[in-house]
Amino acid sequence: MTRLCATLPIAWLVTMACCGSHAAAQKPGASDVASLARQYHRLNYLVVTPGGPDDGGDFGPKTPGTKTAGLQEALQKAHEALKDVYVVGGGMNHPAGKAVVYRLAETLRVPWMQDWRLDGGEYVLSYSGPQGDAVVIDSQMNCRLKFGLIVNEKSDGAVVRIGPTSKGPDGFCCCVASTLEFNGLVGAGDVWGKSSDQKSTGLVLDSTRGGISGNRIFVIEINGCRRGVYVTQGSGNNAIEAQWIHLTNLGIQLGDPQAPGVSGNRVTAGISGDMPNTTGAQVFGHNNTLWLDVFHADPERALVLEGPARGNLILSANLAGGVTNRASSPTNRLIAPFGLESIRTPPLPPSGKEVVNPYLCPVEVRILRPGKVSQWTETDVRGAARTFQSGLTPGQSFTLNPGEKVQFVYEQAPAWFWKGR
Repeated sequence: MTRLCATLPIAWLVTMACCGSHAAAQKPGASDVASLARQYHRLNYLVVTPGGPDDGGDFGPKTPGTKTAGLQEALQKAHEALKDVYVVGGGMNHPAGKAVVYRLAETLRVPWMQDWRLDGGEYVLSYSGPQGDAVVIDSQMNCRLKFGLIVNEKSDGAVVRIGPTSKGPDGFCCCVASTLEFNGLVGAGDVWGKSSDQKSTGLVLDSTRGGISGNRIFVIEINGCRRGVYVTQGSGNNAIEAQWIHLTNLGIQLGDPQAPGVSGNRVTAGISGDMPNTTGAQVFGHNNTLWLDVFHADPERALVLEGPARGNLILSANLAGGVTNRASSPTNRLIAPFGLESIRTPPLPPSGKEVVNPYLCPVEVRILRPGKVSQWTETDVRGAARTFQSGLTPGQSFTLNPGEKVQFVYEQAPAWFWKGR
């Protein structure tokens, strides 16, 4: 959303957009809507409109018996008739908040699809249920889905849950090779950041019953959530981009203590907590690539690497608050401007004992005094060792990458200094 909460609270916006007063939602004129619907009919679309079906659309809030402004009926018909769906949106003018809003009294469920497209203008889906998820997306294969702004007004559930549960025509239960785009995901928390305990999860990749892989998922904004993006085990090789996650307690979570095996994803995010009790990214998974800019978080909570985290590559120019590294395997790597991780020179180990580089970045080891060393050995993270049958010299230096080890055999201990690279 283009910073709705900078002008009007979401609840007020939705109320004004749906009431019948002078300041209510201005929907496109009936003739404009009917003309738009005819254009998309020629392209094999079903069309959901603000006054449909009375204004020329196939479905809408006036669909008999609907609890989802005609959207559920449109999706089910598209599933049966092999048609695409277009959802009509509208402009937004300050200060009255004149938006096209489709009210959801129950969870909107996108059925399994293949080679299918959901398109539309800029609109709001507002879920008013006291519990559950606002939107749940079943198996998708080679599909393209474009949503507007989705609001979870009250529930602590997800704003959007991608959770395959059904087998498609190829016999697979999965979300694969698809593109999903969202203008914004707004949770049931405080969009002004006055509360430090938010509600809802913005986006959940739920692989409990089917894999989620090979997708591109793009969210412009996530706001007012307890957790922004949660990726579960069984979700891999996805490109996930969240342009702006803010007023959210935890920006991104990859895996969890019980199921940490989230791997192979490429995550790009800009995160700003903007309130107390915030963490940028919490990583349990392995071999993921994260491009992160965290502009505000609690101390040492911009990036938290938990015990199972290994082999992750993190690239960042901003990690405000700093890093907590609990990883049991020192194989994660952080590429960042100097100073984001504090490097301390460890004591020299006893002769014949190894010391490991525990930091997220490479360190340059400089020899200050050579001592009396007869041989020394470097060992990489795969266990491959290189032994040098020689002593040391003053000013000599070498590099230890994250997780690499060094060992000296000596009669008189040398002195060294560690410097981050």
